[in-house]
Amino acid sequence: MKNRSELSKIVNINGSWYYHYGFTVLALIIYLGFNRNLIVVDYNGSVLTKMEWSKTHLKDEDSIEILSMAGGG
Repeated sequence: MKNRSELSKIVNINGSWYYHYGFTVLALIIYLGFNRNLIVVDYNGSVLTKMEWSKTHLKDEDSIEILSMAGGG
């Protein structure tokens, strides 16, 4: 039997831990249903450009903060 690390990885998303199976940041955003035009992604303490989302593969114990833009006045 394979251990957890061979089957999946764990990642911290907005303060909660989740298992995943090799997502990119873009795939995660799509899976979670976020509007890509209204968010900013902090990946391990650095803000990613939208061009980096499809190239950034989540690794075990990464930390992701997905921040939504809010309008108002």
